Amino acid sequence: MAKDRSDDKFNKILNAAIHIIARKGFHNTKVKDIADKAGVASGTVYNYFSNKEDILISIMIIKLNEYVTKAKNAIEEIDDPKEKLKILIHHHFEAMQTNPELALVLQFELRQPTKDIRDKIRKYLREYFKFIEEIIKDGVEKGVFAKDLNVYFAREMFFGTLDEIVSTWVYTKKDWLLTDQTDTICGMLIKAYS
Repeated sequence: MAKDRSDDKFNKILNAAIHIIARKGFHNTKVKDIADKAGVASGTVYNYFSNKEDILISIMIIKLNEYVTKAKNAIEEIDDPKEKLKILIHHHFEAMQTNPELALVLQFELRQPTKDIRDKIRKYLREYFKFIEEIIKDGVEKGVFAKDLNVYFAREMFFGTLDEIVSTWVYTKKDWLLTDQTDTICGMLIKAYS
């Protein structure tokens, strides 16, 4: 996977890749397209990434880590599991809404590549899933959610709901704000968990 993430060239290449892949699709994107957009030589891209697939995987891992870190920091002092879920939903929606090209890449382009790429991405999604499960388990333990709530299915419902809403938002050309849906979605999920 990608090397020095603090390097300015690395970030330029990553952002250029998001832009180009969102516009052309993963399979139609060439490393040269990314390099041109980033303002670097094609060989420079290979100083940071081993191939085009590595770039796609890095987009997912880095952006997911940024989002999860931000969300964890936001709920650090929060005790109420319902409020934690609401903040998590808001941060998920906000991350996609503020970067529609990233939303397009994450929602569509990451689902189409090879099984090998999907397996590598899934490994990093597990950390996000674990984070969601911890919040739901906390709600069960505190009596906020039903004692017999299946945490695995509740997590799948949480992620699947957010994922589908973002996909719909991307498909509808973003004529409504994701973050405006936070309270509605949170209320629906909490009702299902109670």
